[in-house]
Amino acid sequence: ILGEVRAAGQYPYVSGMTAKTAVAIAGGFSERANERKIQITRRINGVVERMDVPDDYVVLPGDTVYVYERYF
Repeated sequence: ILGEVRAAGQYPYVSGMTAKTAVAIAGGFSERANERKIQITRRINGVVERMDVPDDYVVLPGDTVYVYERYF
């Protein structure tokens, strides 16, 4: 998980993990996080796909979760 979280890094996959769960595992949102905008990067059949998703979106093993910065 990358971006505006307290402890960005690589974490083990947990069955049934959502984007919100991934953020919680990474210590929660930072002070500058846009809590409404999360991006998932996923490789499907060799093609990299980036999707803006809600926080209840299910994460799969190998996905990269990115939390955007909030602009005031």
